[in-house]
Amino acid sequence: MRFKKKRSWPIFLYGLSFALPLLIMGIYAIYRGVFPFGKSSWLTVDLGQQYIDFFAYFRSTLLHHPSTFLYSFSKALGGGMIGSWAYYLMSPFNLILLLTPGKWLTFGVVLVILLKYACSGWSFAFFLRKSKLLDGLWVPAFATAYALMGFTIANQLNLMWLDAVVFLPLIALGIQELFVPHHFLRYPLMLGALLIVNYYMGWMVCLFSILYFIWQLAIHRGPLKRQLQVIGKFIGGSLLAGGIGAWLLLPSFFDLLQGKGQYTVHTLNWKLEYKPFKLLAKFVVGAFNFDQMPKGQPNLFIGMLPLVAALLYFMQKRYAWQERLTALVITAFLIASLFVEPLDLLWHGGQFPVWYPYRFSYIVSFWLLVVAARALSHHPDIKLWQLIVCSSLFAAMMIYLMDTLKHISYLKTDQVLISFGFGACALLLLAVGIRRSPIYQGLILLLAVVEMTTNAYMSLNNISYLTQSDYAAYTSQLQKEVNKLPENTHRFYRVGKTFNRTKNDALETGYYGASHFNSVLEAQVPTFMGNIGQPSGYGVVNYSNGTLWTDALLDMKYYLAAKAAKPIGSEVIKPLFTADTNKPDLAYYRLQSADTNSSIYKNPYALSLGFAASANALTERPVADQPITEQTNMFHSLISATTSQSPLYAAVPFDETVLHNVKRDSNFNDANYTKVDSSKPASVDFYFTPQTDEPYYLTLGNNLSGNVVNLQLNGETLTQYSPFNDPVVINVAAGQKGQRQKLTISFTKDKTWLQDLQLYQFQLSTFDAGIAKLKQHPLKISHFSNNKITGTITTTKQQPLLMTTIPYNQGWHLKVDGKAVATKRVFKMFLAAKLKPGHHQIELTYWPPYLTLGMVISLLSLGIVGVLWKQPAWLPKKKKA
Repeated sequence: MRFKKKRSWPIFLYGLSFALPLLIMGIYAIYRGVFPFGKSSWLTVDLGQQYIDFFAYFRSTLLHHPSTFLYSFSKALGGGMIGSWAYYLMSPFNLILLLTPGKWLTFGVVLVILLKYACSGWSFAFFLRKSKLLDGLWVPAFATAYALMGFTIANQLNLMWLDAVVFLPLIALGIQELFVPHHFLRYPLMLGALLIVNYYMGWMVCLFSILYFIWQLAIHRGPLKRQLQVIGKFIGGSLLAGGIGAWLLLPSFFDLLQGKGQYTVHTLNWKLEYKPFKLLAKFVVGAFNFDQMPKGQPNLFIGMLPLVAALLYFMQKRYAWQERLTALVITAFLIASLFVEPLDLLWHGGQFPVWYPYRFSYIVSFWLLVVAARALSHHPDIKLWQLIVCSSLFAAMMIYLMDTLKHISYLKTDQVLISFGFGACALLLLAVGIRRSPIYQGLILLLAVVEMTTNAYMSLNNISYLTQSDYAAYTSQLQKEVNKLPENTHRFYRVGKTFNRTKNDALETGYYGASHFNSVLEAQVPTFMGNIGQPSGYGVVNYSNGTLWTDALLDMKYYLAAKAAKPIGSEVIKPLFTADTNKPDLAYYRLQSADTNSSIYKNPYALSLGFAASANALTERPVADQPITEQTNMFHSLISATTSQSPLYAAVPFDETVLHNVKRDSNFNDANYTKVDSSKPASVDFYFTPQTDEPYYLTLGNNLSGNVVNLQLNGETLTQYSPFNDPVVINVAAGQKGQRQKLTISFTKDKTWLQDLQLYQFQLSTFDAGIAKLKQHPLKISHFSNNKITGTITTTKQQPLLMTTIPYNQGWHLKVDGKAVATKRVFKMFLAAKLKPGHHQIELTYWPPYLTLGMVISLLSLGIVGVLWKQPAWLPKKKKA
């Protein structure tokens, strides 16, 4: 007991609360063989397919290319980055990544995750002691339960969300301090910091802050005047927090309106998303697997002892009924939010999550742990009837789970039995009475550590991870290929690829491409890409189906093509890159270099980033679900020609169609095909013979996305990236005049509609003439950076339009000959401006909308903080003790 009186005791408790989550998850990482301790990594799903590339971009921006903080042409065809920073990259923990270059980046990610676990434990420990809820070894026990709760374990791959777990206890503490005279700044400073670090999680914490403040009002009942003063402090603190983060929040909100905001749900359906009793399974150890990521129930695991203690709170008469009733209403609201659709939408900002549902469940876990800590605060005597009620509810829960095991895919008998054991131990420890002895508290800590470790082990063992070489070898080789390309410091070009590790390869290795995966991607980008026949969807585009025309338009100056696997003796040597598309029209590009993994081609048709074009493009309206028509219309509007005068694509029939165990309801290609014998394979062969060496393209409807059909060309797999939400254009031939081609479509279902199946011949003479016209007056770039471009262009009476393939954004500002000129949007996608005929000096600069206003508000808010940092003369002075 003497040790507790020493000043080092709080430091010991904080240190233990920090160290236990760190050690538990660090040992687990070593056990799983995470690099550099083995050949594995913690990259899985979005962490491996998206975030790791953003972290590479993070390093590149801070260490080498600061201009890309505002705008980057590596984001699809180009896009503002403020929203991406706010959503993915503003965590201060990410600074660790500056120390882990190249292959070590995966290890840097592990360090970041481990530190977030550790800091979550410390944060909750700090909250518990400052709130005087718990002390002694109860603190690291509850801190470990908080740091390693079900949400953090299931979402360690979504590491940008874990900062909210660190900040939430500090924000709650700040709310509590609003009821103490002369205490104010912790709440706005901590909430403002979280809004900067991750506004998405910050929104959820803002909602919870209102509930938590209401509970604190019920706890700190008093005169109406004093209550109104505290309410004023809460409102003022909330506004001040928003003001502190305004420099980032305002431009990010603008980005949201261009992207995620366009997918907001406007119709509410008051329905249950699943049977509420399914929630009980989420309090069992290991209640998580891969299938829970896209669709599943909320991750609520906090350990059995806190769960039982949370129930005890509502039975303790030592707390006023007003406080407990308020807590009960808040608890009911939080639990209802976990399965009532409109409430679920509220927490997610009006949008259903794409994968990882119930992202606010950490708030529910925090709430249960706080209520549990209050129940155990000051070592209360637990009545026999309270134990009987808790034991009865616990037993009923276990019986229910055993009875429903067959309906819950992520739960097995051993998990329920293990949790039964932990629950029995918790009830036993509570039954002997809450004691201050070191042995008793040591047992409490041991129970928490063992139970949380068991849950982490069982949950994460259900997930597979990329090997270190899957990431490091690929990115290293791709960087070598990119380094072979000419410098683009004072010029601009884009790079196409026939392969991808992720859609964010461009961010990873610093080239300008067209593919991208980003939750805050502007909605116009996937819409445009889908219209021209590229696989796209919510927040994602994959430029894998480019044609000669789209490659030229988008300035795909260079192409990296994956080499096919080659047999050497009895072995097949597989290159690092695997093609995800078929592109025989590369025959029209010039081979620059080749190695064992890839070939580099130069596109002679590529247009400049900007060029003079016909003003007809200003009135051209996009056509959805008809990619050939859309490409043709774009082409003719830019060169001021008509489709009838010079068609860009010509539809051609197949020579012959052969059915195998299938019948169709018409003689058209896009008919419904039905298996004759559903137990046997079924397919159809389409034959065609190119009459020229020109490219041939095939359109395929979006209903064939996924595994609906399998494609083969001349007996070889015809690779097509999937899924795709719009019809795609597939290159099936080029330079193969007179060579008969066989396209085989195999069916995986009994009945299939071959939507939009049509073969087209590319009209090279029309294309050559149009490209020559568009190349007459290019934008000659004299200086290029990601947020400033200068150059010259000559426009004519027939071509008065400065046409660019820069995605339209209000942040771009154009000066022509030193004077500001209004920009226009072409094809509902690109930045353009109509100029007078003549030779012009062009200057394009990018500055995010509302950034200036946000900076002014933030500076004013920080000024207020500075004033309040020292007690103003107009506030009553603290009384001396």
